[in-house]
Amino acid sequence: MNVLEKLGYGATATVIGLLIVFAGLTIIILSLKVMSLVFAAVEKRKAAKAAAALPKVEAPAVEAAPALEASAENTVEADDGELIAVIAAAIAAFDFGGSEKPVKIKSIRRVSSWKSAARTEQVYKF
Repeated sequence: MNVLEKLGYGATATVIGLLIVFAGLTIIILSLKVMSLVFAAVEKRKAAKAAAALPKVEAPAVEAAPALEASAENTVEADDGELIAVIAAAIAAFDFGGSEKPVKIKSIRRVSSWKSAARTEQVYKF
């Protein structure tokens, strides 16, 4: 057997191996598609049954609220107040390891996520 025959057998084995791998991948992809279609149909049937089982309830008529005249500054202050309340509630809900000390929030400031991402990238580089 000369070198060209050996290369020919090697190339044939390589091509056959690649064809088998890609055929297997195609079968996997097609089976996943079929399963997603089947599961979507089952979910639609369940949703239809659930919708049919619920009694029909008419929504009450909603009147339009009168427009409030508020300046942009008042809206921003109200939003900040809500934000502070949400942050305070989240901190209060946190357990702090069973500590019974009251938590006081002295200040809240915005932190640029770009700065923290850059710092994390530099510190935890290695």
